[in-house]
Amino acid sequence: METLRRAYEGKGLIVLAIDVDTDRADADRFLRRFQPGFDVRFDSSGTLAEQYKVTGMPTSVLIDRHGVQRFRHIGFQAADTASYESQVRQLLAEP
Repeated sequence: METLRRAYEGKGLIVLAIDVDTDRADADRFLRRFQPGFDVRFDSSGTLAEQYKVTGMPTSVLIDRHGVQRFRHIGFQAADTASYESQVRQLLAEP
């Protein structure tokens, strides 16, 4: 997420992470360690996870400029990075 943010934020990409840890201290320790350059919101109640039907972690949802969910990824495989980047470029190229 950080790599994509750095590469595409100037073209309109916004990265927002939702942390569903029930223990805020665990989340804060993680964030202090990794210091992401994007916004992290907390949802310990799991409301957003339920809304987006999250079935695995991490789950990434790519939403277009009109608020429409276009791509969804469950889990992360480094081998899929080029595909993720292609999807981001596709969405950013759209009006």
